[in-house]
Amino acid sequence: MAALGLLLSLLGAAVVAPEPPQDVIQESVDLQPPLIQQLLQESDPGPLPDAAAAAATAAPWGPRSVRGFPPPWPEAAAVTEHCRERPPAPAAPALPPSSFGHLRRQAAALGALGTRLDSCCDRAAPVPCARRAWSAVLDAFCAEEFAVKTRPFHCCRPRGAQRRRCFAEAAGAPEGGAEVAPERDAGVPFPPGEPTASNVGNICGLRGLRPGPEGPPAPIARFHLRLERDFGRCCRNGSVECAHEAWRSGLERLCREEAAAGARPRRCCGEAPGPARLRCFAASAPRPRYDRELHNVSLGRAGPALLRALCGPARLLSRRRPVPELLGAITSCCPRPPQEQRACTEDQLAQAITTLCSARGGAWKDPERCCAGGDAAARRRCFDSTYLAGVRMGLAVPPPPQGHEE
Repeated sequence: MAALGLLLSLLGAAVVAPEPPQDVIQESVDLQPPLIQQLLQESDPGPLPDAAAAAATAAPWGPRSVRGFPPPWPEAAAVTEHCRERPPAPAAPALPPSSFGHLRRQAAALGALGTRLDSCCDRAAPVPCARRAWSAVLDAFCAEEFAVKTRPFHCCRPRGAQRRRCFAEAAGAPEGGAEVAPERDAGVPFPPGEPTASNVGNICGLRGLRPGPEGPPAPIARFHLRLERDFGRCCRNGSVECAHEAWRSGLERLCREEAAAGARPRRCCGEAPGPARLRCFAASAPRPRYDRELHNVSLGRAGPALLRALCGPARLLSRRRPVPELLGAITSCCPRPPQEQRACTEDQLAQAITTLCSARGGAWKDPERCCAGGDAAARRRCFDSTYLAGVRMGLAVPPPPQGHEE
């Protein structure tokens, strides 16, 4: 009888105090799409909303990332296109109402980057600004990843330039590998090309247009600053031997300083000091001609993107008349507000062409015979297609790609 009473009391306790249902889905588990709906239904027997059900069964973003994440490294052409088009912010992905916080963080990072890229378009140098924004947004994303008890996105584990390279490669490196964030590059192409008689003209002629290093004064940043200072000394007489010695000694010193700091050695620093190491650096240079700031631009009908480039640090490398006079007419509008610059340049160019055609027969002979073209519209078309086309310039701010002028 006592045993029967004990059994009844146990059954009563089971009825009165049922075990609470387990309703926790570990976000760190990689859920395959067929399992998502099953697990959600087990934790909530009610029907899923249509959008959530579609996202759970056939989500285009996959189980670990939303579409477009990670964002690609900002190439100059991509930044120029973004600033020209100003695309709207991407729509938030349709996600189930609970869990999937890692996907929400990714979507928030993409939205934050779009906003910051828009603000960079109003800067004199939008490309460096966009690259700083890309790094800052992804660093903030990683900080949020580590703030929750889930497995972080795999590129958040490394730090600094290794993290940037991981994100750039995860997004898909640009064709040809151009302008992917190089490891510990301080925002400047590394390694620099070996100075020769064929590139010393660009080394000296474009010196004031090359960007300075970004970030803290690490060995790589100090290397770039020293090299540009030494190049300036060598450019006083255009000495190739002087520039080559500055390049050689600077790279050897960089290898020693990074080794002393305990940094992971660069591939070329692993070579023995001397010719083998220098050959390695020379062969690895992404811009051996030092021509990143060298552009052929068409100055006729300059749009906002080209005006941003022309109004930044610039150098005219063609002295053929009447190009200096026409460029001066365009850049005279740079102090105007951006919304007034385009109309200003049209007026100033029209006045400059009228003045040139009126003074014909002096120092300028009008070899293309544009001034004999009839009315003002015909003269302007002739100037645009001859004197103002394919002008060689050094520009710190990249112009829009050829054929994409506004």
